[in-house]
Amino acid sequence: MSQEPGDEPLFTGISEFGTALAEFVRAELSAHGAILSDDDGDPIDFAHRLGAVTPLDLQIAGAQVEQAATRMSAWCARQGLGRCEILIEASHGLLLSAVPGHGYVLASLHSSPDLGAARENAADPARDATSDHAALIHASDHGSEDPDRSPTPEPVVDARDALLGRFAALRRRIAVLIQ
Repeated sequence: MSQEPGDEPLFTGISEFGTALAEFVRAELSAHGAILSDDDGDPIDFAHRLGAVTPLDLQIAGAQVEQAATRMSAWCARQGLGRCEILIEASHGLLLSAVPGHGYVLASLHSSPDLGAARENAADPARDATSDHAALIHASDHGSEDPDRSPTPEPVVDARDALLGRFAALRRRIAVLIQ
């Protein structure tokens, strides 16, 4: 008997933050886990798919991304861009990060490369990526860039945009819980 995607056992955290993180992880088929850390990189709460990522690895990811996310968020604010979601893409997965406020940092780890297998929530206006700015940092090797070749236009809302929009909604939910 096999489990449906998204039905894997899930550690749901110990607080209202963990509940919010668990709802995000459960809804995102690509998500391995999500964590909320403080300004020292210490974990506040987390949720993860059992067997997809260890609690320690998730806590290390949250701690390591804290300074970069805080600095990127401050830069976006100075540029008048408002809050931002940061997506770091590598050959083996994605890391999303954001600063919901009050020194907290939110991060989630996702499988890659096929975000199209994630739930199709792009049409949900409550999860719109256009209200927030996203900084995309591509860490994977995309080969040589040909300056004479015009880039292929991307779809208006691709899977990454949709995922960033849903992550932005999680950031906003966490920000409300923090206050």
